Amino acid sequence: MKEVLIIFFKELLYAGIGLATMTKEKAEEVVTELIKKGELSADEGKDVLNSVLDRAQEERNKMMVKLQEQTEKIISSMDLVKKDELEVVKLKVEELEKQIKAFTDEKEA
Repeated sequence: MKEVLIIFFKELLYAGIGLATMTKEKAEEVVTELIKKGELSADEGKDVLNSVLDRAQEERNKMMVKLQEQTEKIISSMDLVKKDELEVVKLKVEELEKQIKAFTDEKEA
């Protein structure tokens, strides 16, 4: 199940990256065409393109936040343990093992 989720999220991410690349290329193409037709100056075209690309970046960031939120919900619903939570448990177990060893060493001595 975990592998399926990983594959799903990778595909979703790659699709988002592909869409972003396509959007950039298309935006550049449209702006270049508008400049050629004389409907925009080179400076205006540059401003428009930067504005479109900035907006696209904002949307990608929003998508990543939503993706992260959904991932957290899925993990939570599956009762999976997060890596940082597991590390805390491992440290506690190691400390208990040390205490048990110290206690048994005292008993044997």
